[in-house]
Amino acid sequence: MATHADADLIIKLYDLRREGVCREARKFFAGWAPTNPDEVQKVSSDPKWTDNAYTRQSTTYWEMAFSIANEGAIDANLFAKNCGEGLLFAIKCQWLKAKFPEVWTRTMPEAEAFIAKNEFAQKKAEMFRGRFTW
Repeated sequence: MATHADADLIIKLYDLRREGVCREARKFFAGWAPTNPDEVQKVSSDPKWTDNAYTRQSTTYWEMAFSIANEGAIDANLFAKNCGEGLLFAIKCQWLKAKFPEVWTRTMPEAEAFIAKNEFAQKKAEMFRGRFTW
């Protein structure tokens, strides 16, 4: 059962997501729909490009949050109910790796570990998988 401390941490994670640059980074990665390996190559490998920084920031934010859950510092089910965007990003990374294996190497192992052990997260992840053409 979730505690008040768990709820407080969820609110703190939400507040971090509202920071301006984090919001722009998440908006970019959520809406990014590459169609060819060149687009993916530029985003995944050019650290001078803003979209590369956005990709790193949005995925590492969620990896940090998933690591908190994986270490048991927050109630797993409460977190699973509030991490939909992170699950979407993890599935998107899997899809990018499957579609563009020669240029996309970013994975989200903390998210994948969380999905593997949480039934609620598994169901949400499966729904998100349906949004991508594999």
